[in-house]
Amino acid sequence: MRRFWSNSLMKMAIIGAISLIFPALLWWTGYPQRFGNFVSHSAIAATGRMGLRLSDVLVEGRQNAPIEKILRVVNVRQGDPLLVYDPYVIKKQLEEISWIRQATVKRQLPGIIYIQLYERQPVALWQHQQKHYLVDEQGVIISSDNLQAFDKLPLIVGGDAPVHAPHILRLLEKFPDVRKRLTALVRVGGRRWDLHLDKSLQVKLPETKVEDALVRLALLIQQKKLNPSEVSVVDLRVQNQMVMRLSPTAAVRLKGKGKET
Repeated sequence: MRRFWSNSLMKMAIIGAISLIFPALLWWTGYPQRFGNFVSHSAIAATGRMGLRLSDVLVEGRQNAPIEKILRVVNVRQGDPLLVYDPYVIKKQLEEISWIRQATVKRQLPGIIYIQLYERQPVALWQHQQKHYLVDEQGVIISSDNLQAFDKLPLIVGGDAPVHAPHILRLLEKFPDVRKRLTALVRVGGRRWDLHLDKSLQVKLPETKVEDALVRLALLIQQKKLNPSEVSVVDLRVQNQMVMRLSPTAAVRLKGKGKET
C-alpha cells in the first residue's frame, strides 16, 4: 500500500510538472504565436477570397495636410484583403502628422477604407529665430512650410507667444474694430502683450484686466482718435490712465506750429 501511494504521488508530480513546463516550452519557442498568426492570416486570406478586398480609400476633410504624408501613412495596395489593415493603427499614425488634430478610420464593406480628417486651424504666424511657424487655436505649432496662403494671419512674437496667443486672440474677437486693424502681437517679458495696429501704431496692454483696456482702445478707434499718422504709441498699462506718444511726423508739425506762435 505504501509503495502504491508513493508511485501514484510520483506520477502525479511528473504529470503536473509536464503540464506546467510543456506550455512554457511551447511559448518560449514561439509556437503558439506562430500558430495564432497562421490561423489569423489564413482567416484574413479567406475573407479576401470571399470578395472582401480593398478597392478604394476615401478621405474627407483634408485641406492642408500634405497628401504625400497621408499616402505614406496609409500605405495600402488595391486588391489586398480588407482586414489586413488595422483602422486603429492607421488612425494613430495619421494623428502624428502635425496638421491633423484627429482622425477617424473605418472599414466599409466590401472594400473601402474610410478616413475622416479633422485638421488644425491656424490662427497666427509665430516669428521665432528668423523663421515663421503656423500656430493653431490651442497653441500647437503646426508647420513652417508653405506659409504663403497664411500671410494675412496676425504675427506673434515672443518665446512663449504660441501658448498665450490663442487666449488674447479669442478676446480680440469681441472687439472687431481692433481685430481688423491688428498686424502683430508682441509678448513682453512673458507677462503681457503689445499690439501693433496698422503696422505702425503700438498699443501697450496691461498684465491684468486686459479686456478693460481693450474696451478703452475700441472706444478710441470708434471716436477716430487713433490716426497712425498722428499717434505712434498708446500706453494702457495703468488703469484709468492713458498716455499717447505722437508720431514723428505729428511731433515735427506740432513743433513747427509752436515756433509760428
